[in-house]
Amino acid sequence: MVKITVDYEKCDGIDCGECVDVCSMEVLVLEDGKIAIKCQEECSLCEICIDVCPRDAITLEE
Repeated sequence: MVKITVDYEKCDGIDCGECVDVCSMEVLVLEDGKIAIKCQEECSLCEICIDVCPRDAITLEE
């Protein structure tokens, strides 16, 4: 199974949030000022969140 990971050392969280805005499956959400991953199994693996992240904080891992 592919897993979405967020590198919180790089992520700007609420100050950016572009990945949340583009996630049509609502897998990435803002919680307490940070990006949170909900219902990972619903991810369509479109990788748009990876493309829009200006800090390269999101990755997909096997």
